[in-house]
Amino acid sequence: MFDELIQYKNNGHFFFKKGDKLSVQSQEVPELPGVYYILRLAKAKVELVYIGKSGTMLQNGQFKNQLLKGRINNKQEGMKRQQYFEQKIEQENIDALDIYWFVTYNKHHQDLPGFVEGLIIQRYFELHGCLPPWNKEF
Repeated sequence: MFDELIQYKNNGHFFFKKGDKLSVQSQEVPELPGVYYILRLAKAKVELVYIGKSGTMLQNGQFKNQLLKGRINNKQEGMKRQQYFEQKIEQENIDALDIYWFVTYNKHHQDLPGFVEGLIIQRYFELHGCLPPWNKEF
């Protein structure tokens, strides 16, 4: 979807639908720094609804403890992601969410997740003139 992400070979995706347990669906996501985006599959349409990052780097070159798996399973808008996704699926008549993740910082690449997130949000903004629907600010 984003050419900027092709270089990151440590990547994957999983589906989340009504009745799924997020921690089970995301069990293959590594605890490494990176970015992710969420596609909404609804009414025979696919739409990007969220772009996020995990892994905030501290001044000393270390990452804070919340990496990809932890971030995907954490919170959004003050509620657990499991609950948030279930609520969105119900409210927006979503068939499934397709969640893609990319490790941007490892022995092959040392791209800060915040930088890569900014790049792909910029690309989205250039095409649509706004942020993805579930991104409230950047």
